[in-house]
Amino acid sequence: MLTDEAAIPVAHANLSKHMGSEFGQGLPIWNGVLREFRNHLALLAAATDEVKALTSAPAVPEIARAVVDSERTVQRMLALVAFIDAAVRVGGPSTATLDQVIERALGLAAPALGPVAVSFNKPRRIDVRNRGAALECLIAALIIELAHVGSQTITSTTRQQIDVFADVGGDATVLEIESGSLRPGPGSWRVALAHDLATRVGASVTAPAASAGFLVRLDSRS
Repeated sequence: MLTDEAAIPVAHANLSKHMGSEFGQGLPIWNGVLREFRNHLALLAAATDEVKALTSAPAVPEIARAVVDSERTVQRMLALVAFIDAAVRVGGPSTATLDQVIERALGLAAPALGPVAVSFNKPRRIDVRNRGAALECLIAALIIELAHVGSQTITSTTRQQIDVFADVGGDATVLEIESGSLRPGPGSWRVALAHDLATRVGASVTAPAASAGFLVRLDSRS
């Protein structure tokens, strides 16, 4: 489904201005930071498992609940590291089906989504250009942002719905990522990251003027 609503640029930090040609030089630093972060998380996960093994839930319910919360936090932090790792790696150009890209994007986003259902609709097979994991990280970042904002209105009896629509119009593939929840505010690092990733694949990211979501326009020209 393509919309004819007016779209406005999403406010974002100009990451490309700061990272640009220096990004490749800083990649070893990012690799080192992520490696050390993983090491700390591995120690935290091991300690959590040890406490869990020594704690009986019926005997100490408060500690058991705290251990479960710690496990979830560790899992989400590990997923965040994997997401950032995929986002910062600059790979070569490639072509993939949009189905494959969406599947990988949902895999990256899943640990951070919580009680969120995501649907994907397209009229036919669509091939898209990618570079490394830029496109799936871009889509994952926007879906997570909508889920994060929507979590403020979710209750124990409701479930947030995010819909992704894709179609080809003219010389571009357009993705509509829609949520019936709140509109994302300015200043999100995820949206800023999505904009930076978009520059790698010749895409643009805007926000519809009258709904909560994002429009991603992928240039289909070779």
